[in-house]
Amino acid sequence: MSFCVNLHLLQLGDSALPIGGYSHSWGLEAAIDRGLVHDAASLEGWVRSWLAQVLGPLEGIIVEAVCGAVRQEDWPAVLEANDLLEASLTPSTLRLASHEMGEQLLTLAEVWLWASDRVVALRTTQNAPEWHHAVVFGTLAASEAEPEQAVAVYLHQAALGMIGAGVRAIPIGHTHGQQILARLHDDINDLAADLTARDIETAGSFSPAYEIFCHAQTQLYTRLFRS
Repeated sequence: MSFCVNLHLLQLGDSALPIGGYSHSWGLEAAIDRGLVHDAASLEGWVRSWLAQVLGPLEGIIVEAVCGAVRQEDWPAVLEANDLLEASLTPSTLRLASHEMGEQLLTLAEVWLWASDRVVALRTTQNAPEWHHAVVFGTLAASEAEPEQAVAVYLHQAALGMIGAGVRAIPIGHTHGQQILARLHDDINDLAADLTARDIETAGSFSPAYEIFCHAQTQLYTRLFRS
């Protein structure tokens, strides 16, 4: 009996990809500075809320919509999804991070034989903008996974990145970080299933307190992260 693991999808979902994610905390550093996140338990609560209320309802839905559009070769829909994300990412630090990570992922994928055709498609799209990370991720995942699976991998990658930032900034042990990730697995799968059922017109998150943290992070006297 043979079993084939989707190594392409595992590579795409690796939080250690050299695309700049390691230098961002997505507002977590400001929450740590204010004492709201200070140990493993509070970090777990922060990441769970962030996935469900911020990342999932916006970028998660974008990944699902882009993945579906690419599978149908609907590139204008991909462009519209990118425009929607551009308008929805209010904090400038998050918008810049999304642009930079998207471009770096696109450049990295140029040397992946399994992804090069998708890279060319984005590069040659008429009036191609600065592509956001979620859009590039959804495009590359389209040939490797169903939309729900792509969203789950995206959320898992993002959760691991946020947990990694907490491990360094609080700090807590790596074992605690892995325990948090393990306890989030069911949440991630359930959230991916829920987001896949939503229309792209519902994409967006109203989290003004979180956006305040993202702005406050840039004003910290000393900081480890760019966002």
